[in-house]
Amino acid sequence: MANLRQHTATLLLPTVFFGYAIYANSTMLFTPPADAKGGKINDLSLSYVIDGEATRDLDALYKSELPHRDPAVGVIGNARYALLGSGRKGVIIGDEGWFFTGEEFKRVKPTDIESAVARIDEVRALLAEAGIKLVMVPLPAKSDIYAEHLPEVMRSDAMSVAYSDFSTALKAKGMTVVDTRAAMLAAKPFGELFLKSDTHWTPTGAKVTAEAVQSTLQQSGISLPSETVTASWQTPVDIWGDLTTYITSPDYAPRAGLKQENIPIYRTAVNVEAEGTDLFGTETKVPVMLVGTSYSANENWSFVDFLRQSLVTDVVNVAKEGLGPGVPMMDLLAGTALEDTQPSVVVWEFPIRYLGTPTLWERKSQAGTGGHHGGVGDSNV
Repeated sequence: MANLRQHTATLLLPTVFFGYAIYANSTMLFTPPADAKGGKINDLSLSYVIDGEATRDLDALYKSELPHRDPAVGVIGNARYALLGSGRKGVIIGDEGWFFTGEEFKRVKPTDIESAVARIDEVRALLAEAGIKLVMVPLPAKSDIYAEHLPEVMRSDAMSVAYSDFSTALKAKGMTVVDTRAAMLAAKPFGELFLKSDTHWTPTGAKVTAEAVQSTLQQSGISLPSETVTASWQTPVDIWGDLTTYITSPDYAPRAGLKQENIPIYRTAVNVEAEGTDLFGTETKVPVMLVGTSYSANENWSFVDFLRQSLVTDVVNVAKEGLGPGVPMMDLLAGTALEDTQPSVVVWEFPIRYLGTPTLWERKSQAGTGGHHGGVGDSNV
């Protein structure tokens, strides 16, 4: 029965797609695009096709004005997911609603780890010259922590090996390294640490990591000034996981049985008056600075708040979304934030799935193509 279902789907999906394509393209051929400059309608002449103008105009329409584009994406995506249990390139479908980014299914080269650690060691030295301690927080892959939800054929030790090798190499350079993987595996029976339909962690995963940072600092003898931190839970928010868009559109996702993620929001505040901050608003020192990716920058995960609570001190967050872990650190070193806030500790959150990406240290516009600093699964697979 399963083979018959897959065979039927294999025939049905192309039929749906090409049937729609014939309809959409015939519509555009009978209503050719207007010239961008003069506003005139192009003639369907042989020269219009040979000179490449037709291809250019059709490409522009496909990107911005294709009739019924959103419904087509939703309907075809739903059909593909329902019949084949798959999505577009970039997402791996697991069981029980678990989705994974294709970026986590690669073997990181030893040379990639060596070059990354060498660059990180340069950063450590620069911070040390300013009297700042660097604390590395490598983050394990979701596909490693929840490997049991992967299809059997996709299970691999690649990400666990990369995590181990990366952490070992950092420690060999004398760096302070937080073992987030061990902390997550220990906490796994008590709550989900990653979102099912998203590449990021849950607030529980963020909290576990923040507590691991505090424990590591304590064991390393790194002391921080104690401050008055208040905390409270806020109204939860519902979001569509970023991996859902690699299956279907949000408008059509419920019809495929997909649901939004419900995110509890945690917020903290430092009682500045109790700590004697200058009432006139002049710059003051902040003991800890957090650098990293959207795991830290996106307020939905509450990582900086859990970090403040765990460390019982103030933390300034300079993490950035969509740039990976390297670029925000390069921006920090090139800017004035370190001088302005004068932290004694910099916590660097670093997902290991970025190791070996071409844009680890440069923005995409600088490094050409490659690297997941935009949409999930753009490359790196």
